[in-house]
Amino acid sequence: MANGRLRFLEQDEMKRIHETSLKLLENVGVTVNCPPAVNALKEHGARESENGRRILIPEEMVKAALSSAPKEILLAARDPKLDMRIPSTSKTYAACGGEGAFVKDLLTGDSRYATADDVRDFAYLVDRLDEVDFFVMMVGALDQPAHLKHVVELMACLESTRKHIQTMPSTTEVAQRMIRLASEVFRREELEKRPIFSAIQCPISPLTFERGLTESQMEFAKAGIPVVAMVATVAGLTSPVTLSGTLAQVNAENLASLAISQSTRKGAPWVYSSDSSAGDLRTGSIDYGAFETQLIRAGAGQMGRFYGLPTMVAAVGLEAIAASLTSVQEGIPFMIIQALPDSDLASGLGGVDQAAGASFEQLVADAWVWEAAKNFTRTFDFDAAAISYDTLVEGCLDGNYLKKRHTLERFREEFAAVNHPDSVLTSREEKGAKGDLIKKAHKEARRILAQPREPVLSKGEENEMHRMLREWR
Repeated sequence: MANGRLRFLEQDEMKRIHETSLKLLENVGVTVNCPPAVNALKEHGARESENGRRILIPEEMVKAALSSAPKEILLAARDPKLDMRIPSTSKTYAACGGEGAFVKDLLTGDSRYATADDVRDFAYLVDRLDEVDFFVMMVGALDQPAHLKHVVELMACLESTRKHIQTMPSTTEVAQRMIRLASEVFRREELEKRPIFSAIQCPISPLTFERGLTESQMEFAKAGIPVVAMVATVAGLTSPVTLSGTLAQVNAENLASLAISQSTRKGAPWVYSSDSSAGDLRTGSIDYGAFETQLIRAGAGQMGRFYGLPTMVAAVGLEAIAASLTSVQEGIPFMIIQALPDSDLASGLGGVDQAAGASFEQLVADAWVWEAAKNFTRTFDFDAAAISYDTLVEGCLDGNYLKKRHTLERFREEFAAVNHPDSVLTSREEKGAKGDLIKKAHKEARRILAQPREPVLSKGEENEMHRMLREWR
């Protein structure tokens, strides 16, 4: 089936990136500041460099890891109707996300540091927004002790949303506690079959694996919790300035992460991922808005597909643009570009200031625009029935397709605007005032958050989780 996706790399270019990555892993290797991971890698064929500072991963080991990695993954939800199975041939599942440090009111401009209550509110808002498929940690619970921060965040999400949750733990102890918390909702053996949360674990570019994150990754691999290897290189700063060189490094870091997961437990669920971007070489910062960032994402998505793996490479969200928009339609061209990479999962809805913070009204506005823009990337039939040679013959002879049965049966699914009037590149409505979209979204966010909340957990589950939290304090 055809779909509206961006194909950046040719087949021979993907093969060249693959071969370069293998050469890099075998000859240069990776820095792994985690003794258990070093031991696991060496047990499966890796070796130390001559100076003992790097781990060299041979091609055969990479091939074995690719062979044992699951090609299909279930990202379960508390409500099975909200489960996500990836890869998906028909859609990109979208989430909020960014774990920002502050919450911003876009109408007043006021900002404040985020708290555990904000995590609950964002999780509940995602639960009530049908346009958002799962929850990626939107802000951090900065009012909590450092050793409990990630655990409190997961608990707040489990209490507030029925959708799949994606977390960002940083130590073995935190990972173990998260697994224990989730096991209170599903027994440990059930959690492995239906993982209601997954974990983003970021390699440190270039080609470095930090101890706490890597130990967490190993804990999740053992427990059957899906790991998303979100590589976050910055072209010209932490990876080569060329897109081709950056993609070779992104790929090598993904393959090294995969090797760690598969060396820990064969068949551990794992997702090919990149949040890499162009660099602003004037300021030394990331530049998510650069044209080239979307091409890096597209190339990373193609490399994940090259291996037949699930992918998370897309980032969606209007950021500062949203504040000036009058309508959903005005935001669609921006978000269509973000939707084009071949990605099963996307995050970023609701983020502000390049994901440093988050906004409730931004999340609602982004969700509205995403609901319309995602139709651009849906699948289209190109089989004999869809092409319909007989209809072509009749239409060419009588010059009229409007009354054909083929037209009447298919026009609703072929043209998105029939069922979703906002799914157009040029507005068919009169323009409103600048900022109208955010004002409407602000009102809707406040309406949702003011609603009485039905409990997601049973009283017993909630009490047990709070008991665990008291124990860990």
